[in-house]
Amino acid sequence: MVDIIPPGSWYAAVNPAEVFGIPMLTSVHYQPNDPGTDWVKDPEIAVDVREASGMWRIITPNVVELERGYRVYYTESGPGMDYRTSPASILSAFSLDGDTWEPEPGVRLAPHESGASLRVVCPDVIPLPDGGWRMYFEGQPHVGPSSIMSAYSGDGLEWEHEPGIRFGDWDVHYGSPRCLYFEADGRMQYRLYFHSAIALPHAGVQSDKTIISAISDDGVHFKRELGARISQTTEFETATVYAPEVLRLGDGTYRMYYAGWSADPMHGRILSATSPDGLTWTKDLEPSVVFGGLWDTLKCSEPCIMRLPDGRYRMYYEANDAHGIWRILSASTR
Repeated sequence: MVDIIPPGSWYAAVNPAEVFGIPMLTSVHYQPNDPGTDWVKDPEIAVDVREASGMWRIITPNVVELERGYRVYYTESGPGMDYRTSPASILSAFSLDGDTWEPEPGVRLAPHESGASLRVVCPDVIPLPDGGWRMYFEGQPHVGPSSIMSAYSGDGLEWEHEPGIRFGDWDVHYGSPRCLYFEADGRMQYRLYFHSAIALPHAGVQSDKTIISAISDDGVHFKRELGARISQTTEFETATVYAPEVLRLGDGTYRMYYAGWSADPMHGRILSATSPDGLTWTKDLEPSVVFGGLWDTLKCSEPCIMRLPDGRYRMYYEANDAHGIWRILSASTR
C-alpha cells in the first residue's frame, strides 16, 4: 500500500542547499521563462537507432544541463521486434551545444532483479544536495506491474540502483517519473510527478491513466498527494496520458508538457498545461507538437525540455515513423 496525503501537506524537511552554486529550486526542471506552445520541428534526428532493422528502439529522453554542455539519458530497447517482451537499458549521449549528440560508451543502467528484471525506462536525473546524482526511472519486471525506482551516481556515468521502490504496489502500474525541488515556509521538498495506470483487458492497451504526484523530504520515501494532476478529458487523450515534463518557471508558476494519445486512430501528441502551484492544472486547447512528419509519422511522445545557449528552448521527444522505427527527435522555439 502507498501512503496518501492531501496536496500541499508538509512533514519533516531538509534545509535548502545549492549544487554548482545554484539554488536547488532552480537546479533541475527549471526555466526562467515559459517556453510556451509554439514549437517548430528541427530537420535532423537527434539520437538515432544503432540500425534500422526494427530490432532496436531509442526512446524516453531526459536532458540534464552540466557545468559545460549537456547530457541526454535515454532508453534503448532491443534486440526484439515486440517491445512488450524486449529488454531495455538506459544509455547516454553528450553535447556541447544541444545540436550534435555523441553517444557515451557503456550502459548507464541495465535491467536488474527486484522489480526491474525486464526493462529500465523513462530516466529522470537530478543533482543531490550533498553531491552526486539520483536517477528516478520506471522499473518493469517480467511479471507484474511497473514501479518507480531509483539509482545513484557520483559522476553521472557509473550508476548503482538503490534498494527498494520509491513508489509502487502490486495492483497498479506506475512510471514515467519527473522530480522537482520545491519549498514552502523555507523548507525544501521533492515532488515526483508520474503516471498511474490500470491495465485494461481490451486490445492489450494500458488505458485509464492519470498523472499524479507524491512528495518526500528525502527523495527516497514518497507519499502520494490526493487527486490527479492530469486526467483523460479531451479528444487527444481518449487512449492515455503519461510522461509529464514539468517545469518550474521564473515567476513561480509551472508548465507541463506530457504525452496524450487518441484511441481511434491510435496516435500520440505532445500536449501542455499550466499551473499556479504545481497541483491544479489548466490544459491548453491545442497540442504543442503533432505527429505527421517523416520520422514522427505515427506519434510524438515523452517530451523533455532544455534551454539552448542562444536562449531558445528545445524539446526532445520520442517518435515513431511509418516503418515502426522509434527515435528521438526535437523541436525548438522560434
